[in-house]
Amino acid sequence: MTRIGILGASSQTGSSVAFFLRKFPETEVICFIRSSYSKVFFELTGIPYRQVDTNDENALRQNIGEMDVILDFGYPTGQLHEILGRSKDNIGKVFKALKPGSLYFYMSSIMAYGMPETEKWVRHYRLPRTSYAYIKRSIEKYTFRLGKRSGIKVFNFRLGQVHGFLQSVNGSFRKKLSDTNIALVDGHAEDPANVIFIHPLCEAIVRCIQGKHQPGLYTLVANPQWTLKELYDYYLHYYSLTPHVEYFPGEDKKKGRTGLIQRCLNLAKPYRSLLETYVLMRFPAMAVKLKGRYRRGELSLRSNSIISGMDYVDYNLLGTPSVPSIPGLTVMPAEVLKIEKEMEAYYNSLISAKYE
Repeated sequence: MTRIGILGASSQTGSSVAFFLRKFPETEVICFIRSSYSKVFFELTGIPYRQVDTNDENALRQNIGEMDVILDFGYPTGQLHEILGRSKDNIGKVFKALKPGSLYFYMSSIMAYGMPETEKWVRHYRLPRTSYAYIKRSIEKYTFRLGKRSGIKVFNFRLGQVHGFLQSVNGSFRKKLSDTNIALVDGHAEDPANVIFIHPLCEAIVRCIQGKHQPGLYTLVANPQWTLKELYDYYLHYYSLTPHVEYFPGEDKKKGRTGLIQRCLNLAKPYRSLLETYVLMRFPAMAVKLKGRYRRGELSLRSNSIISGMDYVDYNLLGTPSVPSIPGLTVMPAEVLKIEKEMEAYYNSLISAKYE
């Protein structure tokens, strides 16, 4: 039995991982929380928890020293200039408490690649464009150094957008797709989305514990990646929703999707009467064909003008990350939906039992 301690267990992802790890019988989970307000979830679901002050090194040693694995979802609050120092201080104390040979997982998001906040395509920036990316990369390097020094196996996970029935993003998708008849999505239907669900995240953790993957830096997204269409189809199916989803990239929304021939026809529009008199009357077959193309273009432009006035339903980070992901996880949409439905039903049964 592998004993797993979760730091930052009060977070949405931390608490969800604790709940889903119940599907893995070879693990025993204990959640470490700093304040009592979050204990309600763990008491309702029957997940063991302990309240531990990270400033109390003796308490850390007694509790964390018992663990074989630590999953760290923590991120301290405070002024921006204080966060990196506080993070390193807390992590340093955790490493002092860990026994040699144990495993440590540090969780950050895919935004650690360093993209600007307005960028929707994933790519590595040598110079991070956000404070978050700068802080997270510094911590990743710091944990690797501590791991080498203390004999701890370190895994740094950059998580894609985390989905699951306990995540707020699920509620966001449900509400926005319920409130409209036409859902406008920024991107092409086949664009790769960067998402990870809780069950495959837990699978990745367990596979690393089993030694199937070496310590190091990994991107945690579905492998193979979901397309935007698969992502939105998943939510339409999960919540039995019926809006029409229109995939329309932002750059096309700005400039319009007129082709070369249509642009030429638009340029010729002021000279229409002249062309009809001296050119098209001599070539009637061409006249019918060009008029038909012109009419279709007019309808397309009207459709585009309507779309240009609509808001996108949500933000999705697209593209394929450069840092490798972990293959062989349960990521096919139908399989994920089945597991999510089962776990949601189980969760609801636990809540209902508490109030009967």
